Amino acid sequence: MLILLCLSLALVGTSTSQDRGQICVMSYEDRNGNRKFDENEPPVTQGIGVNLQSAIGITVATKLLEASTYTVPGLVCLENLPGGEYQVLLTSAQYRATTDIAFSAVVAPGSAPVRFDFGVTLLPVVTSEDAEDQTSQLTDEQLQGLRSIGMGLIASMLISLVMLLIGWLIYMLVFPRRLKRIRARRHQLPPNPPAGAIMQQVGMALSPAPAQTMTAPAQFQPGQGSPLLFADDDTSPNPVV
Repeated sequence: MLILLCLSLALVGTSTSQDRGQICVMSYEDRNGNRKFDENEPPVTQGIGVNLQSAIGITVATKLLEASTYTVPGLVCLENLPGGEYQVLLTSAQYRATTDIAFSAVVAPGSAPVRFDFGVTLLPVVTSEDAEDQTSQLTDEQLQGLRSIGMGLIASMLISLVMLLIGWLIYMLVFPRRLKRIRARRHQLPPNPPAGAIMQQVGMALSPAPAQTMTAPAQFQPGQGSPLLFADDDTSPNPVV
């Protein structure tokens, strides 16, 4: 396996021009999970995607493992790259990564290809029985939630009924007493005057008051005597001549 991988890299290196570089990613099944490629670990031949970005985050190239020329050894190479710094991003929908999924690479024209080892493990396959178990578990959780909601509704209804009963009892105890008091007050009040009397009072209040006549004092009449003359009294201030 190592001999085949070395031959593949040698062929890739010879096919590259002197003023260009390349980046290669070798994917393998990391069975022991030690994040290192071992001789007894087989390469992965599908389900891996390689995205290459420049130093400023612009996507330069993308490639799938299935479309690679060196699929058998699990090798994906991005060729004819100008010299510079790059960022390699690895994606997979079938495998779970055991190593880093992002690598930084520096390509130097005329140098050997930059290689990264990408370790993965198969994602667990969900069978029909597992799906049923998950469905039943989800259903149990939903039932538990519905039960909690139902118990809350029942409790709120019982509390509302109790409050309504207490309010009705208070109403039945207080309202008759208040009604008796109102009736007693009505019997104690004087009867209302008739409408005609009310209109008459209003008319009298609005009509102008009658003019008062002034009675002049009686004038002196001849032969009636004067209050200032005292004929029979010698003490009169005006004795009769």
